[in-house]
Amino acid sequence: MLLVACFGAFLAFLDATVVNVAFPSIRESFPTVSIGGLSWVLNAYNIVFAAFLIVFGRLTDLIGRRRSFIGGVAVFTLGSVLCGAAPTVEMLVVFRVVQALGAAALVPASLALVIAAFPGERRAHAIGLWGASAAVAAGLGPPIGGALTQVGGWRWAFLVNLPFGLAALWSARRQLVESRAPGRRTLPDLAGAATLAASLALLNLGIVKGTDWGWTGTATLASLAGAVVLFAGFVLSSRRHRSPLVDPTLLRLRSFDIGSAATVVAGFGFYAYLLTNILWLQYVWGYDVLRAGLALVPGAVVAAIVASRLGPLAERFGYRWFVVPGAIIWAGAYLWYHQRVGLEPAFWSAWMPGQVLSGIGVGATLPLLGSASLAAVPGGRYATASAVNSSARQLGGVLGIAILVVVLGNPTAETAVAAFRSGWVLSIVAFLVVALVAIPLGRIRSAPDAEAVEDERPPKVFAPDPPPEWAVTPAVSALSTDLGDVPLVAALPEAARRRVESASRLVEVPAGQDLVREGDPGGSAFVVRRGRLEVFVGGRRIRELGPGAVLGELALLTGEPRSATVRARRDATVLELPREALEGVLESDAQASRFLLGQVAERLRTAAPPSAPPPERPTVVSVVGVHPGAPVDEVASALTARMGTHLDVVQLGRVDPDRLARAEVGHGRGGRPAGAGAGRGGRA
Repeated sequence: MLLVACFGAFLAFLDATVVNVAFPSIRESFPTVSIGGLSWVLNAYNIVFAAFLIVFGRLTDLIGRRRSFIGGVAVFTLGSVLCGAAPTVEMLVVFRVVQALGAAALVPASLALVIAAFPGERRAHAIGLWGASAAVAAGLGPPIGGALTQVGGWRWAFLVNLPFGLAALWSARRQLVESRAPGRRTLPDLAGAATLAASLALLNLGIVKGTDWGWTGTATLASLAGAVVLFAGFVLSSRRHRSPLVDPTLLRLRSFDIGSAATVVAGFGFYAYLLTNILWLQYVWGYDVLRAGLALVPGAVVAAIVASRLGPLAERFGYRWFVVPGAIIWAGAYLWYHQRVGLEPAFWSAWMPGQVLSGIGVGATLPLLGSASLAAVPGGRYATASAVNSSARQLGGVLGIAILVVVLGNPTAETAVAAFRSGWVLSIVAFLVVALVAIPLGRIRSAPDAEAVEDERPPKVFAPDPPPEWAVTPAVSALSTDLGDVPLVAALPEAARRRVESASRLVEVPAGQDLVREGDPGGSAFVVRRGRLEVFVGGRRIRELGPGAVLGELALLTGEPRSATVRARRDATVLELPREALEGVLESDAQASRFLLGQVAERLRTAAPPSAPPPERPTVVSVVGVHPGAPVDEVASALTARMGTHLDVVQLGRVDPDRLARAEVGHGRGGRPAGAGAGRGGRA
């Protein structure tokens, strides 16, 4: 499985270096197109890859990692064939977009497959091996691309993906097993992804054409302003969408934020020097495309070796002790090139030392930044988190190539040397910034798997004898805004209660998502209608809430900040009671005000102290058949019999989430703690 997934990453990353090597050949085929115009062949891919990596990361978590992997390989291979047959630059750019969509599905799925298969203590090493496969692709890309381009032209740099793609499809169908993240089943923000892609495209257009249009020209300012407006639209869409591209939970992980920010800057420098190196070797030293490709191999080989060795060490001793020196060495490599590489070819004395230094820098920086970003990410968000990190690298690539095009301009024989040296300076500055950003990274504690039980003790399964039949109680069955079963407001005068009901709304809370966070401004109260939620204070779980529970009533009246974080343990539905509606009732109805305050006071008087240890949690085990004819009943009965030797177990039969909730109430567990929810159509 590791080999197949890494082969998928190899396929995607091979293309990046192959196309860079073929860039001068593409320019020769279209001599009337400027470097800025041809840069869209690179950046159209980078833009779409950056924007839709996150979308496909989410879709991978939803529809399955194997399915996403196979679909991505198929689309990527088809796009590669179309690129090889493109008659014009415009069509080549369009087909590069198709290729990027395939890669955007392939890359997060491949990494998610790797990470999901490894336990927490080995996860960083697995990520390092996956990164090493990408480094091997970067090493083989230049000579493969050089050889193919020299023999058959730049079109073969794309057509080479056909045999690799077919091999990846064959091996994936034979070796990979389907898996997906638990809980969440919501489509990601597709409109937000399109808005982000359009914003990056306008930003790239404004930067690339700024010299031609004038930096204060109307067209340049309009492009940059449009990029800002569209990015603001992306942010607004992310805040409003039920499933934004960037999960808010990830943004609260310090290691993820630092690793992703450093990756943007590292991607900037990496893509800038990659193109600069190719242009220098071919235009200044006069290397043919094959020799130029071979000249880039040593750095990639060193990077692969270093990346495969440093992952476990960084996890053990702390990432800063490897990433920061690695970034400084990386900057030193291009300082060496800037100062020591001359106009006459001198591979062994001038170019080779820089390749070794560069390889050490790459291997100690980019893969470890990826590992640091993902080390603390919960298991169910692997694909999404890896997509965000890869998208950050591509975003840096978009900016790096766009700004490099501005620095290079249209180099002539007289200006080429100075222009290419300026490209190396861009990378030097970028890698020094990476070193500064990465200083806060230390040892990172791996997150528990999404399915792991948080207590170290084995779970206790509690269930009294089942009643003759399940009674459907109002607290569970009535997924409506009716408040007749909510003690907090049920006895309000009829008119007052109806006013609150008319302003209330049902809110879906996907598994793992926070309903409210500790320290947030006070506001609405909530009634749990379905599902299970957990309450955390200072990061410590203090209790669990089931259907009928009311939370946030004190903040409803006082507006004080939230005193706890409430998170869905499984998909839940809550009824929101807006603060504005209650305030209107209190201001206009004195009787309602006295009653409501009395209810809150009584609830606070009888509430369990926050310091009380959490009760032992019952656990629900669901057996789900993954294909028709699976022996679900037999497996469920066997589990019940074996577990019953040590635990109190009851077999509920075939349930969906609604029926499970009713069963819990029927077993006397309506508001008591419960474990993970049963899957749809399973036997619990």
